[in-house]
Amino acid sequence: MDTLIDVKSKKLIVRQIIEQLAQVDSSEPADATIKILDEAGGHYLLFNNTWKDGRRYYGCFLHIDIHSDGKIWIQHDGTDLNVAEQLLEAGVAKEEIVLGFQPPAVRGVLGFGVG
Repeated sequence: MDTLIDVKSKKLIVRQIIEQLAQVDSSEPADATIKILDEAGGHYLLFNNTWKDGRRYYGCFLHIDIHSDGKIWIQHDGTDLNVAEQLLEAGVAKEEIVLGFQPPAVRGVLGFGVG
């Protein structure tokens, strides 16, 4: 079993992932990606807010919550990267990651936390 990481360290890891993902497309205007980092509430979101070829791109493409029990809930992962895998690589134990976008019955089968 992996060593469990404290909540403060988990928040740092999630914040680093958010910062990294916000920098991915340097061709976008500086305000195209909006970071919402609610440290006290444990909510971390990335929003897209830009125009390309006359079309508006707006909406949440990453939403992560850290609950008071220390579990990291990936509520939505609309990135082309696997955020759960990034958390694992950073040392977060699989059972401490909940794939909130998956039905509860599927989470345990995948080996992740069930909530």
